[in-house]
Amino acid sequence: MGSNIPKAIYSNQSNFLIRGDGMKVSEIMTKSPVTLGPSATARDAAEIMKKENLGTVLVAEKEHLEGIVTDRQISTKVVAEGKDPARIKVSEFMTKNPVTASPDMTVEDAARIIGKNRFRRVPVVQGERLMGVVSAADIADHARSCNVCMNNLFDELSKSKAQR
Repeated sequence: MGSNIPKAIYSNQSNFLIRGDGMKVSEIMTKSPVTLGPSATARDAAEIMKKENLGTVLVAEKEHLEGIVTDRQISTKVVAEGKDPARIKVSEFMTKNPVTASPDMTVEDAARIIGKNRFRRVPVVQGERLMGVVSAADIADHARSCNVCMNNLFDELSKSKAQR
């Protein structure tokens, strides 16, 4: 498969050829993500999101990932249902057992997860320990030096759209 492209990794997954530079998620992830505890309220989550300019907050107890909360969940599962954001705990409406990446996963595999699921961010977990978060923006920054990485993300987004 092309010795003219050194340091490339080839694999045949999902019926198409994927080539990337082998960079690991641990090299591009945010290592200290914004988190809150499961007893925090929807209002607490919204305030953190506003302060930090985020649409997603990870829910963790010590270093163990419990779930993930998005701004959309607050608006649809709390506000639109007439619940009091100051009284509803995030543990009542968060996504439990979210899809995760591992720090040793390649950036290309993380891009595939993000694209396939139409996520903006994916928590990075090793064993039971929350290590960080990787975002589509992190991957896009990496893609500036790895065009194949961005092509994988676009391929998966296109497949996701076609399946709707």
